[in-house]
Formats: sequence, structure tokens, C-alpha cells
Amino acid sequence: MRAHHRFLKNMTKTFFGDKGVDPTPEEFDLVASVFSRAGGSWERLYGGSVDDVNLLRKTLQIAIKGGHISKSSDWKK
Repeated sequence: MRAHHRFLKNMTKTFFGDKGVDPTPEEFDLVASVFSRAGGSWERLYGGSVDDVNLLRKTLQIAIKGGHISKSSDWKK
């Protein structure tokens, strides 16, 4: 598992755990790509940039609302 996958998995569990999502690594790669194209920087994020954390959170939120992140099965909840 790559570093951004671990970060996104933790962020998903923390902020969107109640949404019943179960992202795949490919979906995390898509979110990471959109985050970078929107001007986000992983280097700044890991350095503690609040702006980049907020941008990544917003990107993840939009991906969940747009249906780009898989929902977990009812039995997994």
C-alpha cells in the first residue's frame, strides 16, 4: 500500500466513516490525481499544510457524493 493510500484510507475512516464507503486503491489513485490537478501538493500535505489537507478532504467529499467511491456492502457496515 502506498503512502497516499494509507493517508486517504485514514482520512476516509475519520471524516466519512458514517457514509458507508469502501474505497479501492484505484479510486484512491483517482482522488490523488484530481487533488494534484487542483493544485494540491503531497509534499506540502505531509509537511503539515492545512490548505492542502482541506483541499484533499474536499476532493474526497466530492468523489463520495459523485459516486466515484465504492459503497460498502450492507453486511460490512
